[in-house]
Amino acid sequence: MNRGALRHREFRLLLAGSAAVSFVMPMQFLTQVFWIQDRYPGHSVLFVGLLAASRGSAMLLFGLLGGAFADRYERRRVLMACQLVSLAIGAGVALLMIFEPLGQANIAVLLVLTFLAAGNMAVDQPARTAATPAIVGMQDLSSAITLQMVAQQVTFPLALPLVGFLNDQMDAGKVYALTLLAWLFVIPLIAMLRFQSRGEANRATGVLGNIREGLVYTRSDATIFAVIVIVIAVQVLGMPGPATLGPVWMTEVLGLSTTQFGFMAMTWGLGTFCASFFFVFRKELAGRGVSLCLAVLLFATSAIVFAHSRIILLTAAANFGLGFAMVGTMVSSSTIVQQTVSEQMRGRVMGLFPLAMGLSMLGGFPASAAGEVWGLPVIFPVLAWSTLAVTGSVIFLRPALRSAGAVAPAARAVAAGAD
Repeated sequence: MNRGALRHREFRLLLAGSAAVSFVMPMQFLTQVFWIQDRYPGHSVLFVGLLAASRGSAMLLFGLLGGAFADRYERRRVLMACQLVSLAIGAGVALLMIFEPLGQANIAVLLVLTFLAAGNMAVDQPARTAATPAIVGMQDLSSAITLQMVAQQVTFPLALPLVGFLNDQMDAGKVYALTLLAWLFVIPLIAMLRFQSRGEANRATGVLGNIREGLVYTRSDATIFAVIVIVIAVQVLGMPGPATLGPVWMTEVLGLSTTQFGFMAMTWGLGTFCASFFFVFRKELAGRGVSLCLAVLLFATSAIVFAHSRIILLTAAANFGLGFAMVGTMVSSSTIVQQTVSEQMRGRVMGLFPLAMGLSMLGGFPASAAGEVWGLPVIFPVLAWSTLAVTGSVIFLRPALRSAGAVAPAARAVAAGAD
């Protein structure tokens, strides 16, 4: 039986490491949110927005740099360096949250450490995704992308109720310290990797020159450019509400406890879980522009329901839809880009995805600031309806996006000229 990407030893190791990190990342972020709500109750919305902004600005700054590194250096070594740095920064965050040595200034140090951690992640992600074709080959690429998403999303619904329970039972700093045990598993897995995947960027120019080349290449390809634009639209307008400020919304607007929040948030995880397995069994849909368009429209519609609902079951259903649609968006967009991009530019183009995530997190700050002034019940609907308006416009105006994966290369070139 053909097991797709799983028949490759190197991919199985990489997948296991990704699953472990995916399990602890939401736990770390939500634990920081709970810590802020407990220590700074009068400014929790603003400080959670600043936390998201610190992550977003780092991913915005380092996303392009990480893409250039992925195209210049041996990607396996980049991955190992990033995991060691991640463990060191995480230890600093745990010590700060446990001992709180600086009084009210602790929040400033937390924001700095969060900035560094997110910047490190923005370097890791392009190297990880750009190495995948070298590990599994183009034949199993769609399978690999889907399985990576499955590994992330299977752990997600398990992590959310656990983090709510742990934060009810012990101090947030201790919960954060527990998450660092994952790196005792991740670092040996990365050390066992033996694949060779060295970037093919033009070394006659510097890193900034490589970044500029990647941006010009992205803009010149109608399909890749349309995919990146729509992903950025979803991340910037759609995610700051339910994703970044969702914990505050559920605990303060819907009145849920941290444990109840964990189970409510699990519905997002269940949506991602179902979507991941849907694409495992229908992997031929992952590389089609129509799949991406439908996923994006589902996300916007679910965000609108989420923003207007005060009924717990309806909010849970909308949260499920958001999770399902987000996986569909990321699987389809990543597959389309990976199948289209040239090997020489792979790292730099894939580096635009953490950049989009950075813009999403950065957008959490103005959203939280506006929420502090006008209230989250006003801001959430504005963001949700704006998501539908912008993504709908991109889908309508960009035929290359709709036809991706459904036409031959020659026909795609014609579509590119029409754009």
